[in-house]
Amino acid sequence: MRLYSSIGLIILTFYCGFSQTVKGKILDSDTREPLIGAHAYLLNNWRKGAIADLEGKFELVLEPHELKDSLIISYVGFREVVLPIGLEMEVLLDPIETKGETVVVTAKPLISEEFKYVEIRKLEIYTNPAAKADPILAVNSLPSSTTTDESANISLRGSSPIETGIYFNNVPIYDAVRYSQLNGIGTFSIFNTDIIKKVTVFPGNPPLEFGNATSGIISMQTDDRILEGNTNSLILSLANVGFSRQQRISKKSSLKIFSNWQPSGPIKMLNSEALEDIESFTSNDLGIYYYGSTSKVSWKVLAYGITEGYRFNFIHPSFQGIFDQKKQRSFLIATAERPLKIGSISLNTGMSASNGDYSYSNVAFNVKSRDLFLGLNYLISHKKYSLKTGFSYDNRFTSVYGNFHTTGYALGLNHPTRDLDEKINIRVPEYFIYFKYFLGDHVALGVGARKNLSNNRVRGYLSRQANLSYQKDEWSFTLGAGIYNKNGFLENSGLPFQSENNQKSLDIKRSKNDLELALSLFDKIGEVDGLRYTARGAEIYANFQVAPHLSTSGSITLLDAKSPEESYIYDLSYFLRGNISWNPAKFWTLEAIVVSRQGTSTSLVVESNFDGELDVYEPTFSTNAFRLNPYVNLGLSLSKVIEVSDQVGVIVFASMNNVLDRENIRGYNYNFDYSQRENNLFSLRTGYFGAVISF
Repeated sequence: MRLYSSIGLIILTFYCGFSQTVKGKILDSDTREPLIGAHAYLLNNWRKGAIADLEGKFELVLEPHELKDSLIISYVGFREVVLPIGLEMEVLLDPIETKGETVVVTAKPLISEEFKYVEIRKLEIYTNPAAKADPILAVNSLPSSTTTDESANISLRGSSPIETGIYFNNVPIYDAVRYSQLNGIGTFSIFNTDIIKKVTVFPGNPPLEFGNATSGIISMQTDDRILEGNTNSLILSLANVGFSRQQRISKKSSLKIFSNWQPSGPIKMLNSEALEDIESFTSNDLGIYYYGSTSKVSWKVLAYGITEGYRFNFIHPSFQGIFDQKKQRSFLIATAERPLKIGSISLNTGMSASNGDYSYSNVAFNVKSRDLFLGLNYLISHKKYSLKTGFSYDNRFTSVYGNFHTTGYALGLNHPTRDLDEKINIRVPEYFIYFKYFLGDHVALGVGARKNLSNNRVRGYLSRQANLSYQKDEWSFTLGAGIYNKNGFLENSGLPFQSENNQKSLDIKRSKNDLELALSLFDKIGEVDGLRYTARGAEIYANFQVAPHLSTSGSITLLDAKSPEESYIYDLSYFLRGNISWNPAKFWTLEAIVVSRQGTSTSLVVESNFDGELDVYEPTFSTNAFRLNPYVNLGLSLSKVIEVSDQVGVIVFASMNNVLDRENIRGYNYNFDYSQRENNLFSLRTGYFGAVISF
């Protein structure tokens, strides 16, 4: 949903055909971010002015003689400017940098910034109805996402989600999904958008300054701007109650505390039919985020804890009952950067722990994990080139304890199980070097290599890549190629895996006036634990401002993904996405989103044989796979911004998923002897509403 917020005074006056409307947009000159709350007022009449909204936009209606005046544009932490008045204005404000102890260090952690595919700002996460205010789900709405389910496990360009690297302030996050088995209403990431500044996406050729990813990087960076005062935010919705407070500690540091509670009762009551397979779910989280800077160092520290529970109806021919899972997770992520004469040195550290208990039928098992990451990087910045080198140590430990069924078709209360008590420790020490050279004002060449130190758990490998980027005016071209490696665990089972990916990609963009166009071509050959696959395709995207209050966008992804060993879930010919946004009145937004893709391949049970020893039927599946019906989902959202006072603002919103209540088939459920089957469906029509209160 697109949420427009305006805080402050917009004085509009009508003058019998002589008045003029002045429109403007106020942006950060460095990042091009909108400066929400920036002031614009007349030099000779300070009472007549406006405050920028969530997109940095403002409007003023002036008399003819006032057009000869000048506008003062100001924002805390930026240089004030005085400009002549124009009917259409774009104002770029420069951040204030002073000498001495009050210097604010602005970290520039990504040397590969020019080679990104897209950058998603916090505002765009909130205004995208498909994102549901979640930074990972915002990525899922991009043309490069080939995710075949309704979850935050992101597949990029035909690769498995386990190949996608997710980084938070340059620290890898491996357990990033909340309700990892929740299918009825979709899953969410663990990240709170309230502290997110931007999400940078590399869907192909992941930069080797990160490492341990083979098919795309999602890099999240947190807020680093010190606000002038303290702020509070309260979220009340059908499945979430949250509160956050940002407290200014000093001129150079700030503290944010946030907490959320997700109950299942209200949303199940409203959507009882759509969520009938969900018994209950709940989640509680608490986080503390501290950041700031001096003339010598900048820092960011996040401490975050989550507890969650989820109970759903587990359906299998040999057992039908409740699957119960409980999980606790904690994270401590700390980063620091010190500027040097010609660059900077940075330290990125992360510790995380999770403990998950799972039970159904006569099975109960526990999965624990402990992750430790340490990265030390040195960056040299020059007008003509940049060089980044460093060392990282990734220590991942997991233990699996409990009992599991010995046979996949016998999951009943009386069926045999086997005990498992296994501990696995993977250590991945790596060093890398990444060099970027500017061949001119518009061309950048990047090359890099990343080498691990082999041990008894991890084979030796050498990842390498090259990128070429051209950017001028409205055009952007990025060409990339590389070979990448990753080692890790499957999050819920604790089983280790290794993957390698060889890929090439070309991304072309053109953005001018009200039209944005993009074309991407990619070719990759991947292998995950011996399973080989190929994925080739093209992405076409267009965004057009049809009228002042109407915009539309659409994309089509053509994909040829297959594996010679077995049926490949991402073997889909097309993905279609479309969006229409309409603003019928001030602070009202109505949006419609449609997603369609080819149905996935599946095989039916052709016969079953009775196993007398286990007292259960064993199925035999057809070797001829067929496609399910195409997936189609139409969603609608409506939002309204209400200005209660200068200090209090309210955003109310409502949305409906799968408006047409289409039965999108995920697969099939069978009865005890496989003689009958019924459809296993994705989400049916689901309604949601809530409000965000800022004060």
